[in-house]
Amino acid sequence: MIKGESGRKTAFFEEMERLDAPLYNAVASATGARARFCMPSHAGAAKGALFASCAFDYTEVEGLDNLCCPTGAILQAEEAAAKAQGCARTLFVTQGSTVCMHIVLSIAKERGEVAYVGDMHKSFFGGCRLLSLQPKGYASVDDFLSDIGKNQNVSAVFYTSPDYFGNVTDDARLIRECRKAGIITVADAAHGAHFSYSGLLPQAAAGRADVSFCSTHKTMATYTGGAFLNLRDDRFYDEAVCFRQLWHTTSPSYLVMASADYSRALWQRDGERFYAEILEKRKEFEKSAAGAAYTVEKSDDISRLVLRFAGRDAAQASAYLAGKGVYVEAAVGDRLIVILNPFNADKLPVLKETLDGFVPEKALAEYGSGDRKRSDAAGRIAFVPVEEGEGRVCMNEVGFYPPGTPFVRKGEIFTKEDVDLIAKNAGCTFGLVNGKLVVLQ
Repeated sequence: MIKGESGRKTAFFEEMERLDAPLYNAVASATGARARFCMPSHAGAAKGALFASCAFDYTEVEGLDNLCCPTGAILQAEEAAAKAQGCARTLFVTQGSTVCMHIVLSIAKERGEVAYVGDMHKSFFGGCRLLSLQPKGYASVDDFLSDIGKNQNVSAVFYTSPDYFGNVTDDARLIRECRKAGIITVADAAHGAHFSYSGLLPQAAAGRADVSFCSTHKTMATYTGGAFLNLRDDRFYDEAVCFRQLWHTTSPSYLVMASADYSRALWQRDGERFYAEILEKRKEFEKSAAGAAYTVEKSDDISRLVLRFAGRDAAQASAYLAGKGVYVEAAVGDRLIVILNPFNADKLPVLKETLDGFVPEKALAEYGSGDRKRSDAAGRIAFVPVEEGEGRVCMNEVGFYPPGTPFVRKGEIFTKEDVDLIAKNAGCTFGLVNGKLVVLQ
């Protein structure tokens, strides 16, 4: 029996104990320790709301396994996650999909060059730079496949599915043709961790693409940083474990891992019910929002609600909502992104009522970057004020986060339009260093 400090078994623990979650169960059992003389140094006993879960925040003590070389509870949790997602192997990560990306890029580099299709997260370009890879980009699956015969040195092709707006890539032909050509397919499914648990959702990448990864903290009940790296078969398992040892911190968060294990078990048990209820609440919202200043954009993922303000700046709507105590995932252009889950779908009436009558005053500034000039020049980097960036060579991908897709890439030359846009949005721009652009000296 697991007891809290008061010695009373709470309803919270009672619910969680019924789940088949081996790592969570091991960590939960360890919360009953008489004394903790190990890291982390809050010792599971720090007070205050911030530390309400600190009893679950452990290190590699006896019985809790070790992420560097899992043989016990962590391995069992990984095996349960793989089975739930329909793939051969799953590796836990506590540093988000970024580390998963770097692990897979390392595997690909062992075999040759890499290519990508469509927009990619900045972690892809950053990982390529760290590994001295020069990725070849394609605008669409068709473009890549039409060129596949010329890509004799390409070992892997990366793509994003679902995207930030909940839409998936039609990747069946890509996977089929790449398998024939011996090219590894890698799906950045960071926003699709929940897809494996309901027939109302798109088919998950796990078990279909050769390698995929998803951030369980984005759409499931996992603390920030939780992610799964999924392998369709055993071909890359040893390498994946090896490169995880190289890229991952040696102090993984047990709080994150235990919550990922717990959410997998919970979603496996209740996922069909979760998304049936979310779909009904979404339908009610769409019906009640008819005639509003926004429209609901179609999305492949029913739990990704995208509100479009027809050419008006959605950032104003996001700020307005925040001022009323309602927080959304992001504002991208004229679209407001709302992530629905079992814990917030019943709050959709609050979102609707708060937005009633609100119309963003600011028109969305049109931005068409077109094809930028590139430079192959190499050398040391320099840091310059944004307003001095026009005509300089970009040495660090620049874009807005969220969603994390760069619009100026390394080697491209900043235009006046670029620097004006960055200056106006410095607070949400990644790639800046202390407010400066990173350029070729």
